[in-house]
Formats: sequence, structure tokens, C-alpha cells
Amino acid sequence: MDFVRQEVLAGSLRPGDKLPTERELAAQLDISRNSVREGLRVLENLGVLSSTQGSGNYIALNFDDTISEALSFLYYLRGMQESDVTEFRWMIEREALELSVQRITSGQKKRLWQELERLESAKSEEERIRSDKELHKVIVQASANDFLIASYQALTAFMDRYISTMRQRIIRGMMGNNKLEESHRLLVEGLIEGNLVKAQQGLENHFGYIEQYRHL
Repeated sequence: MDFVRQEVLAGSLRPGDKLPTERELAAQLDISRNSVREGLRVLENLGVLSSTQGSGNYIALNFDDTISEALSFLYYLRGMQESDVTEFRWMIEREALELSVQRITSGQKKRLWQELERLESAKSEEERIRSDKELHKVIVQASANDFLIASYQALTAFMDRYISTMRQRIIRGMMGNNKLEESHRLLVEGLIEGNLVKAQQGLENHFGYIEQYRHL
């Protein structure tokens, strides 16, 4: 594992590169093939390597999936509270939004508008929850920042249990979902127009409603 780490840091190994065979690694590092095999297994579990039967081991560096899966396990084990989840999600989306206004693609703008239309025309709360989640996911993806995206994906896997109850509390507190969906419209229009202030206002309204009504 140290050998692979050093080779990656030195730039000698890059994603897609093939590692030496187990026999070659054992001879080069002066360790047993069992030790080499165990090290390769751990690196594969971490997402650093991908193994192809009959071909060998390759540098994979599945960063997003690996870090998201590891973090989501840690969140479950840590037993994060709903308030912690909400605060962390707000911080991620707030930071991502500034980057997203600058980096969002035309395809992502189209997806945002489609999800907003689905959200506003949905016939059931289940449909609204799905579009709500997808809309916020696209916003973070538009930041093009791997660390923000991976952290958000991990948090999303953990917070699924909270989203429906959060929406229900807000809707119950406001006697309807109009203001909540208005915040989504502000957010989406701001991103599409490249208007950071408008997008931020939508995001602040959205999380402001969560904070205001989350104890109901």
C-alpha cells in the first residue's frame, strides 16, 4: 500500500495504469506474495485499484463512490442528529452555489428547469420529494468540485430518512407548500440567469423554512 501511494504521489502511476504482477511486486518489495495479495485486496476495497480477471490490477481511483460510501457509513455509525444533517447540508449547498453559478453547464440548466417544472406540477408529495432531491443534487454537481459532490452524495444517502418529514413539517407550518416551492424557483432562476444574489436568496429562504419549522 505504501509503494502504490508513493508511486501515485510521484506521478509514476496514474488512473488507468497497470500495476506490476503479484510476483514482480513481491520480488521488488521483498515480501511474500500473500502480503502483496492482501495489500492489493485492501486497495481494491478502498477503490484505488480495479481488478480484471486474467488482465491484472489497474489504478482506478473511484474517488466519488469510495469517499461517499465511507462517509455515509461514518454518519450512520456516528448517529448524526437531524439538526446536524441540516446544518451540514446547508453549508455544502451554500459553498457549492457560488461555484455553480460560475460553472453550471447548459445541460445542467436544462435539468434544473425540468426538475422545477416537475416539482411544481407534481400530483403527489412522493413526486415532489423526488424532484426536490434531484434539483438540489444538480445544484451541487454544477459546482464541479469533487470534494463537495462526494460529501453531498454521502450526506444524501444518510438524510433520505429526514427529507420527507422535513417537507411535511414545513408544509404543515406554512399551511401549504407554495413558499417552499417559491424558494426553489428563486434558486433555479438565479442559477440559470447567473444571478448569485437571487440564487442565494432562494437557498436562504429554503433553509430558513427548515430551521423555522423543523421542531413542529
